[in-house]
Amino acid sequence: MPALPSSSAWIGTLLLGEHVAALQGRAGRSLRHAHYAHQLLLSDAEPWLVEVDGKRRQAHRLWLPSFQSHAVLAAPAEGCTIFLEPSHVDVDAVLAQLPNLPAQLSALQPLLSGLCRARPLDRRLQAAIAEIGARLPHSVSAADIAQAAHWSTSQLQRRFQSDLAVTLRGWVLWRRLHQALLRLLAGDSLTDSAHAAGFADLAHLSRSLRRMFGIGAAQLRGLRLQT
Repeated sequence: MPALPSSSAWIGTLLLGEHVAALQGRAGRSLRHAHYAHQLLLSDAEPWLVEVDGKRRQAHRLWLPSFQSHAVLAAPAEGCTIFLEPSHVDVDAVLAQLPNLPAQLSALQPLLSGLCRARPLDRRLQAAIAEIGARLPHSVSAADIAQAAHWSTSQLQRRFQSDLAVTLRGWVLWRRLHQALLRLLAGDSLTDSAHAAGFADLAHLSRSLRRMFGIGAAQLRGLRLQT
């Protein structure tokens, strides 16, 4: 596996919600990766330089849709990075406002609710999500989640992909990463954060972060939680 580029640490303040995350500071360089969330890259000073599908894109406002493979080649020292879960975002509203979105979290935070949408979910899908939450950080069986939702496992998998735009396994991993990040920002060590979220060890957490965000766990040490 190639080494991470220099200046890869994420440094700044992170606002972490259930369906949105926003980093004010520097989201450092990354290897090629793809993640579940839509991503917004905002800057008023230095532009972002991102490689998408083998082509370089440089801009002060960039939109990267869910599971779009990309690598951050150069990040501004002070920018704003937004992650939005596909099931809770109004894509048309985001794209319409993108050119004028502020790159400062203090100005952007009041606008986040307008970019998100609480789309009603089928009650059985809600039951499945609640069951996953109740079982984490322990193992999650598709059969058990399907039973809680009164679906077959194939129906469960189809509904996750159609309604949440992600596989059941991908959703569980996303939630584990969310839990690990919460514990890390609360002051736990990287190893304790990995175990608390249900990862086998720190190496398992780092592999998951590399695949989804193009960085290792150590690159998150510079983050602090916005309170």
